[in-house]
Amino acid sequence: MGRTLWRINASIVVVSVVVATGGAAAAFTDDAARADAAMAYVGAHQLANGSFPGFSAIGSTADAVMDMAATGYDAVPDAIGYLRRQVRHGNVTGAGLTAKVVMAAEAAGADATHFGGADLVAAITDAVRPSGRFAGASVFDQALAMLALDAAGVTPTDAEATWLADAQCPDGGWQFDVPHRSDENRHCRDTSDASDFTSSDTNTTAMAVMALHGLKVPDVDPFGFFDAIRDGAHHGWGYTWGFRRTDANSTSLVIQAYAADGLTPPVGGVRALRRLQYPCGAVAYSFTDAGARTGKDVGATIGAVLGFLQEPFPISPMALVAPWASACPTD
Repeated sequence: MGRTLWRINASIVVVSVVVATGGAAAAFTDDAARADAAMAYVGAHQLANGSFPGFSAIGSTADAVMDMAATGYDAVPDAIGYLRRQVRHGNVTGAGLTAKVVMAAEAAGADATHFGGADLVAAITDAVRPSGRFAGASVFDQALAMLALDAAGVTPTDAEATWLADAQCPDGGWQFDVPHRSDENRHCRDTSDASDFTSSDTNTTAMAVMALHGLKVPDVDPFGFFDAIRDGAHHGWGYTWGFRRTDANSTSLVIQAYAADGLTPPVGGVRALRRLQYPCGAVAYSFTDAGARTGKDVGATIGAVLGFLQEPFPISPMALVAPWASACPTD
């Protein structure tokens, strides 16, 4: 713990250099400093109610809390207060969203079995079916639920792990919604069904790799999938076969998956994520057709933090330090 706190305190100094110079040039000494600068930008966008903007305020806030726990950024109490209120008001439902809040609560040092007046861990375990699938869970949600149990100190059952492992597509990846079916191709897409828009994707695969680590070895090597689907132009990862252009969220999750299995990401993978970061710390979602970064994006910055740190889920709680100032305009 002492070594980790030294890293954070040292990188605060690095970030302050960026602030002092107006963010004109990157002063990142390492990827930990990049994560801290990104967290400063995220923290600057925290709303008055403690939440963070994103596609789902609850999900984005849970993700931001895990970033805070990993970097030591001391804005956790307000965010956790927001999540507690959402639980109390009945807004945290379903395996996936419940799992995210469990992971955030445990990362913040809270007890997910007594959170917002509810036992969120029991809400997950009580929903498991004899098949091992959590009721109503997509493949992505199944992985999240297993990671949440791990975060809460509960080992997922063999049935739960087997259901997820058996959902793997023949190409080595996993698709978001349902397990591979016999009427689908090797990428888990039914090409005869125009309404089947899902296929194996990097995000679900990364979550499955992290969830299954130490529990069950999948039949097909998922890292071969990551190699095959990789963006050859920018060297990171996009979401799926039809959207392979590098984006920060997908690249970060794939890096986390490599870290979960103790593997070094392929050459250029981490560099692709670095290239999406602005000198002030904010991260762009992706690249334009011309190869430039897209605009500063809070959600992408939240997603990138754990990729910079190469820190897989679940996140362990750590001591917090004072928040540092962001050098990025809060536009």
